[in-house]
Amino acid sequence: MKGKAVLADVDATVEKDLASKYDVKGYPTIKLFSNGEFLTEYSGARDKDGFIKFIERSLLPSVVELESAEKVDEFLEQHKDATSYVGVKLGDDLGAAFKKLSFSLRDVMPDKVFFGSVADAATAAGAKALSAAKPADNVVAVVKTGGEDVEIYDGKKEELEKWVRFNAIAAFGEISRDNSQLYTTAGLPVVLTFLDSKNPDAKVKDMFTKLAADKVSEGKALFAWADKEALKSFQDYLGLTGKDPAVAIYSFQKDTKFVYDGDFTEDALSKWIKSFVVGDLKPTMKSEPVPEATDDPMKVVVGDSWKDVVQDASKDVLIMQYAPWCGHCKKAEPELEKAAARLASVGSVVVAKMDATLNDAPEAYKAKGFPTIHFFPSGGKDSIEHSGGRSADDFVEFIKEHATTKFEVPDADAADDKEDVEEEKKDEQEKKDEL
Repeated sequence: MKGKAVLADVDATVEKDLASKYDVKGYPTIKLFSNGEFLTEYSGARDKDGFIKFIERSLLPSVVELESAEKVDEFLEQHKDATSYVGVKLGDDLGAAFKKLSFSLRDVMPDKVFFGSVADAATAAGAKALSAAKPADNVVAVVKTGGEDVEIYDGKKEELEKWVRFNAIAAFGEISRDNSQLYTTAGLPVVLTFLDSKNPDAKVKDMFTKLAADKVSEGKALFAWADKEALKSFQDYLGLTGKDPAVAIYSFQKDTKFVYDGDFTEDALSKWIKSFVVGDLKPTMKSEPVPEATDDPMKVVVGDSWKDVVQDASKDVLIMQYAPWCGHCKKAEPELEKAAARLASVGSVVVAKMDATLNDAPEAYKAKGFPTIHFFPSGGKDSIEHSGGRSADDFVEFIKEHATTKFEVPDADAADDKEDVEEEKKDEQEKKDEL
């Protein structure tokens, strides 16, 4: 790419202010800049060919200049199997937003969306595909697949991206690993059903196609289907294991889900979706059975016991949300066990854990990574997210510092002796059980 583009790297652990400015939260993060301005983030393959294709695509004009009505029609005919956006004499703000968006969407769906620009409304109106829409200056016209549906946008630049992304997605298409980013970044929840891609249920598909066409979501949600085999883990995550038909509304942004349990009729589904649109539905919370009470220093919390244990205003509570497969969680858990054992005699403190792959925390405390650790001071004070060290000493000191009910940390040796005794009892019981 020498002579075509500059490739550079930044050590974000050193240039912390720069990383914060550009919202770097994971590694590697790869971003494209042009003329000193950020354009889009790269999310493709981390290999030589992937990088080269991305850069070469980025060097091409993201917005094609269309000098005449004939050129507009040629452009739309050339891309008739995709969704095209035509900006008409866009002002500075909307024009800049339009260009930036063309870069980012082209990277996500390089063969599905195309952008063009027309010098004035008269030229645009002269195009056969746009004449009925009567486009004016400073508007964007979207021409969907096949040229059968034309819509005009003349709103605010801040809302342009949401509108463009909504129109770029098929009314009722397949969500897959390859195109998932389009859905996860659309900013809208998805009305989702799971089908067998090799032999899809015609009744289900026809019903959802009609619901999408009738726009029962009023533009507040997308419609999609997913392959029940390829995305089985996603179906299970939504709490749809064993359901047929399996239907849910899911928000990627909030990680909230609404599982459908009603009659499978068009009328019932339509009413359910409209209830979601007006805010009358409550999210479906996943939960394992509430465990029986034990004397174990570390308490096990599930979705249905979160409120009673974690948000008990009479206790200072530290809870770790974990995933069984998470390496960081596996290292932190035994240290948290030690901290729980050390504070077992402090009646005002609760140390707990919850498997977040099988249980849902309330929306405000959803785990966005693993482990996620929150501290809830007694008295109903605001929670504090723990982001410090994860040794037993670190946990104990953190709890002591933020606890509403002050306490003295019990002698570590005495606590360790008690833990050893508990372990011996546990080993003895296991031997008896084995016999």
